[in-house]
Amino acid sequence: MSAVGSRFTKLLDLAKAPTSEKRRELLREATDLFFETADVRTSRETGLFDDVLRTVAREMQEQVLVELAERFADAADAPTQLMHDLAASAFVVAEPVLKRSPVLKEDALVKLVNQQSQSHIRAIAQRDTVSPRVSDAIVTVGDDDALESLLQNAGAVIDRHAMERVVDRARDNVRLHPGVVNRADVPIDLLNEMYFVVEKKLRAAIMERNAAVDPAELDEALSRARARVQARSETAMTDDRRAAIKLIDQKKRAGELKPALLVGLFRDKHYVAFTLGLAEIVGLDYDTTHTIVARQDMEALAMICRASNIERPLFVTLAVLCCGGSDAMAQAENYGKLYTAVPVEAAQRAMRFYKVRKSAAPSAAAA
Repeated sequence: MSAVGSRFTKLLDLAKAPTSEKRRELLREATDLFFETADVRTSRETGLFDDVLRTVAREMQEQVLVELAERFADAADAPTQLMHDLAASAFVVAEPVLKRSPVLKEDALVKLVNQQSQSHIRAIAQRDTVSPRVSDAIVTVGDDDALESLLQNAGAVIDRHAMERVVDRARDNVRLHPGVVNRADVPIDLLNEMYFVVEKKLRAAIMERNAAVDPAELDEALSRARARVQARSETAMTDDRRAAIKLIDQKKRAGELKPALLVGLFRDKHYVAFTLGLAEIVGLDYDTTHTIVARQDMEALAMICRASNIERPLFVTLAVLCCGGSDAMAQAENYGKLYTAVPVEAAQRAMRFYKVRKSAAPSAAAA
């Protein structure tokens, strides 16, 4: 019998001991022996260690299991079934194993994501590497904490399909904005979908990345953006929106879709028609334009007007109507300065993605 086998026989005898103190001693000795014999253990002996450690660990208090999990978390040859047991334990036990154990493979991690708590999922999202399949599972069932951890993890690979769902979710969730915008592998078309919903600093980051895109990549990104919009363009229409679409179509065909018409529509409280008319004039889709107006987003309004060569006086009028509030007139000069400060080329570059959204959406007449 090998030296390992002889010592292991002693451990098997200890396993029969009735007291918890003796069993804790067994667990400590078995753990020590496991690491001491890393270079000489046979596969059969490794399996025996797994059996003994699992059996004894089931009867240990939580604090003992915390220590056990921490000790085995980084071991590449840690007992497989023991690690699976620890990973599925209470979070205080499972955390180091979930974050660090190389023994947990993709299938096991996906199962844990689908069956364990959000704390467990967040820990998995923080692993040094996260495969596309595991990332997809986290995007599907993870809460905001888990998704934020995944986005901040440069070692996580998130494929296009999962990233589309991330962006769909992030558009209405301010907390997720930095994670999406600051992630280097977000496709440029999806990144630009975030432009009108994020804060000024993050918009600047999007502009900076846009400036670095070569023409071939831009053309490919625009094609993807068009396909994405077409795939989700069938949306429910309210009666008010249908009526507004007909009105704006009529005005457009009659050559009456002018800035003065927008002013009149807003003052008469025809807000849907106003938004549709503004969208038509600046070349945006309705949903994006509605977001800008509803949020009273001055910077975004300045950008779309500047990119569409709408003159400064019209922009100031629209800003006073849409975003001014009680002191609108007093702010008119500041609105004009904001308009002038927007770089035309940068604005037009970002707007290309939104013009694609409009061209890919159903026509007003068809609606």
